[in-house]
Amino acid sequence: MDIQKCINTLIAQLPGEHAVLSPGSRNAPVIYALHHSDKVCHSVVDERSAGFVALGMAKFTRLPVVLSCTSGTAALNYYPAIAEAYYARVPLIIVTADRPPEKIDAWDGQAIRQKGVFRNHIRAEFQTPDYYEDASSFADVAACVRRCLDSEIPGPIHINVPIREPFYDFTQEGLKPSSRVLPQPKVHYTTVRGIANSDGLSLDMKKVLIFNGMDDGEDIRIASDNHSVVLSDLTSNQSSDVHYWDAMLFSAQSKENGLEFLHLLKPDILITTGTTTVSKGLKQFLRHHKPEHHIHLSSHYEVGDMFETEPKILHPSEIVNVAEKDEDINGVRSGAYIKAWLNITQEFIGRFSQLDWSSYNEFCVTNYVLSKIPKKAIVHLSNSMPVRYVSYLLNSDNSDNIIYSNRGTSGIDGSTSTAVGNAMMVEEDVYLITGDVAFFYDINGLYNNKLPSNLKIILLNNGAGGIFEMIKGPQQMGEALAYQITPQTYTAEHIAQHFGLHYYGADTFGKFAQGMDDLISSEETAILEVFTDRELNQRFYNAFKSL
Repeated sequence: MDIQKCINTLIAQLPGEHAVLSPGSRNAPVIYALHHSDKVCHSVVDERSAGFVALGMAKFTRLPVVLSCTSGTAALNYYPAIAEAYYARVPLIIVTADRPPEKIDAWDGQAIRQKGVFRNHIRAEFQTPDYYEDASSFADVAACVRRCLDSEIPGPIHINVPIREPFYDFTQEGLKPSSRVLPQPKVHYTTVRGIANSDGLSLDMKKVLIFNGMDDGEDIRIASDNHSVVLSDLTSNQSSDVHYWDAMLFSAQSKENGLEFLHLLKPDILITTGTTTVSKGLKQFLRHHKPEHHIHLSSHYEVGDMFETEPKILHPSEIVNVAEKDEDINGVRSGAYIKAWLNITQEFIGRFSQLDWSSYNEFCVTNYVLSKIPKKAIVHLSNSMPVRYVSYLLNSDNSDNIIYSNRGTSGIDGSTSTAVGNAMMVEEDVYLITGDVAFFYDINGLYNNKLPSNLKIILLNNGAGGIFEMIKGPQQMGEALAYQITPQTYTAEHIAQHFGLHYYGADTFGKFAQGMDDLISSEETAILEVFTDRELNQRFYNAFKSL
């Protein structure tokens, strides 16, 4: 048996430039192969964190990242990141070491039913042979992985590798570097008229709403015409015609009959790209004011019906009269439909701007952070309130920042680790705006011997999961609410000290503003912890909803 040669053959032919490894015994041959391959290896001890670190890398590079761990529960800890990658369409290659089949359910250590364990949330899965006489079967698995990456929707691919003892007999045979060049993403430019013509629709006096959902790597850009309006989710990293549109829609739906007030904004045709959206207001608006037609542009024949509008998929290759360059996407338009959006939103912005933005609460703190973050910096947002605050506050001033958030499954787990993975790939500063529960939940994201110095964390600490005091419903739980909002009295000061990070704390606006300046100028990984009062946070948020 030549276990190492077979595994070398597999690893050498897997695509990607980076690999995230977690320590173990059973995966020693995989670790050895990756270390001696042409991939850059990173060690992250906690597998749950490692999965999200790899996710952050792959989100930025758009290239597959290899994940490798030992057998048993180690593999299960990858699952949250795998589920996020599946719904966010991020390419990961998960290589899990396993016990041989006869050891499963035989009371052997770290031996679980590992084959197919991620089946519901992966794009493809493979099991290598548990005998090692022929390395070509391992090469066949690698070839299948490459074909899947070329033809399937981007996402996680699982390779389960049963490994027999003895396996500490190393050789570099079979570790020839892969010469395969991964295809670079292509931007698809198109026009509203080209889309309509391709689907047999007339645009005569039609109101067209273009919505760019979360970036899924397809890079579809649509040139508007005089009868169309472009809205973009903050995770799409595309521009919108209307500033503060999400805040306006959310405020409107918070009022009785607020959605009826927006009837002038009802589109005849909805054209979408990407995937999901942070905006609950847009979902409610389009579910109430349904368009006659919904066309979703994608080369993947998979679309979620989040607006309940029965979308029809149109492949970019089927579109005629495509735009030729980026400049075709821009231009000032003066149609009645865009005027209606601008007039209603400008009226809202007038009221929105009258809120006391100098007061000290999470919403105002986030507004100040967005005004201070340097242009071209990368911003990561944890789920719960931070991503919602930024969605409400998005305008042209934020257009130079790349924004990421784990909105595939919208979980709080892994927010810090994802930002760490992104920061490991870039020279630019990476800012993470996170809540206290999300931060403390992912402390092991900082458990990294090579924590990047360009990571800057803004921690909004309200002493609990404050989102449940902001939304309707939880208040009816009475005393049981304490189990939902997870009240706590922890701070990040000693955590920062433990990991050797710079720390700035603030409990007033003045201290916070100074802390923000210190954070921006810091040349090392740093945390700015902003302590706010939940009652004041809720009071300001209620004032926003009542505008």
